[in-house]
Amino acid sequence: MTTIQVPAPIAEWPEPDVRHSASAVATDLRAAAIATSDVTSWMSAHGAPAGWTGNAADAAGHAMTSLGNRADAAVAALEKALTAVEVYLDQMTTRRTEHDRLDGDRADYNRDRASLWSRADGAPADEADELQHEAAALTRRHDRIVADREAWLERVRADEDRVIAVLASVDTRGEGRDARDAPGRVDVDGLRRQLASQGDPQSVNDWWLSLSAAQRAALSIAFPELVGNTNGIPTGDRDEANRGMLDRDEDYLRQRQADGTLTDEEQAWLARVTATRDALALGEPPAHAGAPIDTNLLLYLPHAFDGDGAAAVSYGDPDTADDTAVIVPGLTNDMTKMESQGQDALNLFLDAQSKGEDIAAIAWMGYDAPSASEGITDEPTDIAGVTGEGLAENGGHLLSDFVDGLRATYTGDSPTGQSHLTVIGHSYGSTTAAHAAADGLDEDSLVLIGSPGAGGGVHDVSGLNAPAGEVYVGSRENDFVTWLGGEISIDVPVNLGGDTVHLGNLGLGDDPSQEAFGADRFDVSSDGTDTPWHLQDGEAILDRHTSYLDSGTASLDNITNVVIDRDDQVDLVPGRDTPAHDRLYDFAQSEAAHQAQQVVDDYVVEPLEDVRDTVVDGAGRVVDGAGQVVDGVRSGAEDLGRRFSDAWPDHWP
Repeated sequence: MTTIQVPAPIAEWPEPDVRHSASAVATDLRAAAIATSDVTSWMSAHGAPAGWTGNAADAAGHAMTSLGNRADAAVAALEKALTAVEVYLDQMTTRRTEHDRLDGDRADYNRDRASLWSRADGAPADEADELQHEAAALTRRHDRIVADREAWLERVRADEDRVIAVLASVDTRGEGRDARDAPGRVDVDGLRRQLASQGDPQSVNDWWLSLSAAQRAALSIAFPELVGNTNGIPTGDRDEANRGMLDRDEDYLRQRQADGTLTDEEQAWLARVTATRDALALGEPPAHAGAPIDTNLLLYLPHAFDGDGAAAVSYGDPDTADDTAVIVPGLTNDMTKMESQGQDALNLFLDAQSKGEDIAAIAWMGYDAPSASEGITDEPTDIAGVTGEGLAENGGHLLSDFVDGLRATYTGDSPTGQSHLTVIGHSYGSTTAAHAAADGLDEDSLVLIGSPGAGGGVHDVSGLNAPAGEVYVGSRENDFVTWLGGEISIDVPVNLGGDTVHLGNLGLGDDPSQEAFGADRFDVSSDGTDTPWHLQDGEAILDRHTSYLDSGTASLDNITNVVIDRDDQVDLVPGRDTPAHDRLYDFAQSEAAHQAQQVVDDYVVEPLEDVRDTVVDGAGRVVDGAGQVVDGVRSGAEDLGRRFSDAWPDHWP
């Protein structure tokens, strides 16, 4: 019997596990570099204190200059170290791709080897030559895969050696000075001017990709607010710059808090920082079941909009995802609400992921939404006071720029060359999204939920300039905000003759859920309660406006199907055929009737009942008193009779 020499199987070898730890090092380096760069900038801008002259001024100026130089040397060292770590991270991405390819070759080899082994066992002699030839080919494959693995391991070791060598080259003060004074150090001011001169997100992206790793790192350290918040810079780079600022801010504020020196303004700042940190944490277990999500901080401006702040958190990478959703919040939202906004985006992400889709869902608080500073309170009836479209119009421009940035940085492999991008506007955010669409928003689908109106200049879907059949609306019949759609004239009488003065119109444009508007209205499964409003608590009333993206709801399921481009699975319902604000009138009449009845009860019925009770009680007391008088008279008469009888028995019966 002929022996077939079958080569040995190839054991699995581990993938390099460096992303988490190395990314943490990069984040810490970046935060330290940004904070140190801030010191350098401050030192450069300040000399001797005002009023100092002579030797004191010279000494102070020298101290400032000396400290600034030392800080700049530290920045140079951190720039060099950060560049090396980021290059290493990029190399590890490549190494993981190579590992996956080699592991695929290994798995294929082992499968073919197992097949040969089973066929060689007990094979007849006339098949021996063919099987031996196959075994020889397998042996060559075995040797090539083992050699490729060794070459791959050598590349991994070389990558590690290079980053260690760079870190070791800047770990002393002298080496930091050498890095600072080295010829050819990155001119960050020149790069800043170049970035500012780029005309649009696509130009920004082309320019950014032309920079070296060292240039990107230096610019991210010196001007992180530009890198992190400029549309057209890739998602990963924006995330790194913004996280560096977030870490810097949190470290500073927590230290102030620990020292007991945190001001009221800083306390509000810390609330915005904490909410953003909490939104990012939603992407990690145990905030949800499953593996960690690639979560990115695409916008971080904690002092924007007079302290309301601006932020955007993405669950998934919009630069590579097949589907992308941008969720625009509405009334009362600002940066302190980022965790709840992030939860909405995460719900959408997880729902799409459960349907097998590759998605990025973005909570975008990138405009100045009406909030408490504009007079809005937690009372639902006060929300009706927001009638201006100025914030929505300004927000629409910012939203369009943000979406253009997402388009410019896309590098995925979608068949269309771009991610299927859906903008979802909720409440006042729907008016903002509609303004953006009317002005040329580059979206594939538009979803308006809980909308108070589509803007004063839009009367049907044609005014939104969206792709045909891609405008969707979700509105609950008992969502009070959706009652504001359409123009409600506000006229005030000025005399008894019937003359009125027109003060304006309540509402933010046409109700997009009207049948005549032409959008596709989808099922949102209203709770349908008939309970009078005055018997419901405020939380239940508000929940019907805020729960469109809650997990397990029909509205979330339908919105997800729009986002992942499964339009045929969206459950449509008829549009409204009567003005939405008729419900507002009905509500007002119902509440007015209730309040009128309450007035009657409080000021008429109850007082009358009190009078009746008083009269009845008084009459009872009168009757009781009269009885007592009669009894007294009778008793007195009887006593008097006894006395007369005793005195004159012959004369008193």
